[in-house]
Amino acid sequence: MIDGTDRTLLGLLSHDARKPYAELGQAVHLSAPAVHARVKKLEQSGAIRGYTIRVDPERIGKSVCAFIRVLLTGGMCDSVAESLAAMPEIEECFSVAGEDCILVKVRTATPLELQELLQRIGRLPGFGRTVTTIVLRTHFERAMPCRMADA
Repeated sequence: MIDGTDRTLLGLLSHDARKPYAELGQAVHLSAPAVHARVKKLEQSGAIRGYTIRVDPERIGKSVCAFIRVLLTGGMCDSVAESLAAMPEIEECFSVAGEDCILVKVRTATPLELQELLQRIGRLPGFGRTVTTIVLRTHFERAMPCRMADA
């Protein structure tokens, strides 16, 4: 069970996963070894699934961001999702309720690359149609923080 201290640690780590255990310990009034043990327990329980970096898409040449709604004609959502996972332009993929079956977030370098991606998606088995929304400006993005106020 995750308690308030664990929630605070998750919140701090979601903002800076490289924060030293000693600093984390000061924030939660525990020793560095006690924090280390809690973090290991959170990793083993699956509450912490991994560590990553946040990359600026503009600086790596991926300035086109879009959301693509995918309608499938057959009940092949899982197999289509597996095929989509092999496409490196796709950052996130969700099965959704409603008119569409799948929603994906993609990043490409150019609109032409986005068009080529849409063509590859269109060749998947069970494909019906797509509706694409191109992002003009990102106001903010968040990692999945564990709100410290919940502690």
